[in-house]
Amino acid sequence: MTKAISTNSRKSLVVFATIGIVCALALALGSIMGCSPKQADPAAKEAKEDPLMAQPVEWSMESDCQTCHSTEAATMADEKCPQASEHADLECVQCHTAEDSLAESHTDLKYGDMEKTADLKASKVTVDDQSCQVPECHGTMEEMAAQTEGKVFLTDSNGNQVNPHKYDSNEQHDANQPTCIDCHKVHSEDMQKDATKWCAQCHHRGVFTCGNCHEIRERPVSHGA
Repeated sequence: MTKAISTNSRKSLVVFATIGIVCALALALGSIMGCSPKQADPAAKEAKEDPLMAQPVEWSMESDCQTCHSTEAATMADEKCPQASEHADLECVQCHTAEDSLAESHTDLKYGDMEKTADLKASKVTVDDQSCQVPECHGTMEEMAAQTEGKVFLTDSNGNQVNPHKYDSNEQHDANQPTCIDCHKVHSEDMQKDATKWCAQCHHRGVFTCGNCHEIRERPVSHGA
């Protein structure tokens, strides 16, 4: 009698163990299926897209530039950028007056482009000398040259000083007339460095006098035997 009960107990344990294993496998399989990556539904993704992002930007000379060009806007209040901060009371379009050029650079822009790029850096040259050299602003080059006479903004490695607004006439200078923004990167912190970089395109040895590259020297002539 005792032996029969023992056999039945073992059978019951085997049955319960089997049921437990089956349940554990079912749970494991369900967990795996639940964690498997789901295929994205293209229709659902398209439904979430904001239709405004595909709309073209309606730019005009009255647009608020700092909405996109926040880097340049920040320099207008930054004392480390004196050229910009000293113009902080001006509207952007008072200097950036080339409307046709500005309109072209904003062609085909969409609101989605601004979403992708949090800070769009202005890269197209849109300031001409006439924007700077008006009587109520900086005046003529001659007037500016008088104001900067004796200044040491540009001093070369030999101690030679150059008046940055008195551009001496010679063949190379006359063929490469600078504009205001060649030296004055208004939204930059270092005017002297910017101006020096312009000069260094030709005076690349850091000396403003001529004859530093192709010097004519008298050399002894060696005669063959």
